[in-house]
Amino acid sequence: MIKYYCLNGEIVSAESASLKVTDLSILRGYAMFDYFLFASKHPYFFDDYLDRFENSSKRMGLDCPYSREEIKTQVFKVIEANGYENGGIRLVLTGGYADDGYTPKNPNFIILQEFAPTYSKDIFENGIKLLLHQHTRTFPEVKTTNYIVGITRLADLKKAGAANILFHNGTDILETTRANFFIVTQDNTIVTASNSVLKGVSRKQILEIAPKYYKVEGRILKIEELKTAKEAFISSSTKGAHPVVQVDDIVIGDGKVGAVSKDILKKFNEHKAAYIKSKVGSQAAISE
Repeated sequence: MIKYYCLNGEIVSAESASLKVTDLSILRGYAMFDYFLFASKHPYFFDDYLDRFENSSKRMGLDCPYSREEIKTQVFKVIEANGYENGGIRLVLTGGYADDGYTPKNPNFIILQEFAPTYSKDIFENGIKLLLHQHTRTFPEVKTTNYIVGITRLADLKKAGAANILFHNGTDILETTRANFFIVTQDNTIVTASNSVLKGVSRKQILEIAPKYYKVEGRILKIEELKTAKEAFISSSTKGAHPVVQVDDIVIGDGKVGAVSKDILKKFNEHKAAYIKSKVGSQAAISE
């Protein structure tokens, strides 16, 4: 059970943490967030996530009341207070309490700790299905709290036996509601959309790892390319890399999880483990 959160710099009990109903996150849905996992009480790729959080806050016109170092300190305090070695952290920055119900003022900053989601082996052994949906997020480069489109299609996903929806703009593939999308071409080139998508931190890590072993392209990704793709997969903080074997009625490749997708997942997991090992080792050296 998660017992503690951090609200505007103060560690508070999860049961008592609250915002007033005049916050713009409630009245207008005006808020942004970021999310990352931690292991051995150390966040994965912490600075990358904080870079994105800061960029999002600037794009949204919300001034976070805390510096990067203060945020780091607060995150570690929350992790220590709850006592779990592994989990997830959600940073939330809201529009604040609006006197006129519209104008952002004094943002509220929240740190929530959560249990990290788990996924069945079946996903990695047999892959997932996605459904196409024409939509481009208002601020693709920002993690706003607006997930209306994805949530309203949950019933459709369940009926179709699909894991998520895949956004497109009519001609080009973009991203899913909570992950970046990749295809593997017939010559084992890894391709992902470069415009009008959230630049995921897991995406960034994969794009740094993959070129050592494969040709990689960040470019416009056409819907038609789904029909000729050899493999496909999605990436996110919680998912790592989930193989995709079908999009709508289009079967990707031979409909089975491919070798490149498996290899990327393996290398990404090794990369994550090495990162945490380096952080734990550094901390131990400091303690000594």
